[in-house]
Amino acid sequence: IGHWKTATRKLKALNKRFSTPERPVPREAYVAALEACAANRLNGARASEPARKILEDMSENEYEIPLDLANSCVQNCLGEGPGGTHEDCGGIDTALAMVAAVESSQNGSTVLTEATYERLVSALAKDGAVEEAILVLRTMVVDKTFTPPLSTFADVAKAAARAQNQSEGVLQVLTYAKASGYELDNIAAVDAGRDILASGVIAAEKMDNLALGLRLLTAAAKAEGCAPDSGDALVATSSSAAQRACTLIHRRAIFKATEDSNWKLAVKLLELMPKRGLTPATAVWRAVLNTCCKNEKSRKATAILLDWCTLVEEGKADKPPVSAFNTVVNTCEVCGEEELTIKVLDAMKKTLDTDGNIITLNIALKRLAK
Repeated sequence: IGHWKTATRKLKALNKRFSTPERPVPREAYVAALEACAANRLNGARASEPARKILEDMSENEYEIPLDLANSCVQNCLGEGPGGTHEDCGGIDTALAMVAAVESSQNGSTVLTEATYERLVSALAKDGAVEEAILVLRTMVVDKTFTPPLSTFADVAKAAARAQNQSEGVLQVLTYAKASGYELDNIAAVDAGRDILASGVIAAEKMDNLALGLRLLTAAAKAEGCAPDSGDALVATSSSAAQRACTLIHRRAIFKATEDSNWKLAVKLLELMPKRGLTPATAVWRAVLNTCCKNEKSRKATAILLDWCTLVEEGKADKPPVSAFNTVVNTCEVCGEEELTIKVLDAMKKTLDTDGNIITLNIALKRLAK
């Protein structure tokens, strides 16, 4: 039928001059024109609009649309430019119009393939149209019973995590991923799975849902195939945003545990931070130490302080203040742990190059008075 411009002109003339309600333009003419438009990836997407019009006319005339042509048109209409365009041609809006036309056609419910919907979802996510991307993703999972690849879920989750007020959208993506058969405890073994979990952690931090954030990191830790690293460490360090969210979640969870005097939980969370590539702030170390000391857990407090000093030697933490050593020394004395007292004083001398201050002296005098 020739060049796509020639084909569409002929089809338009045929519609205008010879078509009647009783004798519409035959399906074969539409298909021939559509084939000309679809050639060479919609001719570089330049034939996107004529192709859209043909699909709409075929749907209106209740003609069956060829599966391969429908999918080719929608996929090739989408590019990498703004709004999903390709050199200012085609784009998301045109693709959505094509999808609407195809789905309303005679055989529309089965024409578009999973790959076509995946392409559309990713284009919407990249353009920042999070709500629309989630709606199409829902259609894929719930209505079409497709099982999209993790990369498709990851595209939408990352877009929702970056957007303002779209934290709930990330949770929806997690829900659809589970509905598709993916187990959150396993997906951290691949990059796309880690991206999904990292987006979930970022959303959890924004929502101040500490339990969810910690649950997602625990799920990542269970994934096999991440050696030599662990899944939770890979998720926590996958991006600066993920690392920030993970650090804040642990910090808030530790402070909450110390407020509740739950020293075991506070210690566990503190111990997890370095394993996940996170650096506890001095305030976090001190909060855990103080909680252990208030509960007279001298051995645990000493172990934590010595671990802190070890990280200082490795250049991974700031030096503990003298007051932190004094607090632990006093607890050791109260608990009758003289050997631990000596260990802590030696660590203070080594780490801070000091024998302490007036408070340290007072603790020593109390010991002598006994």
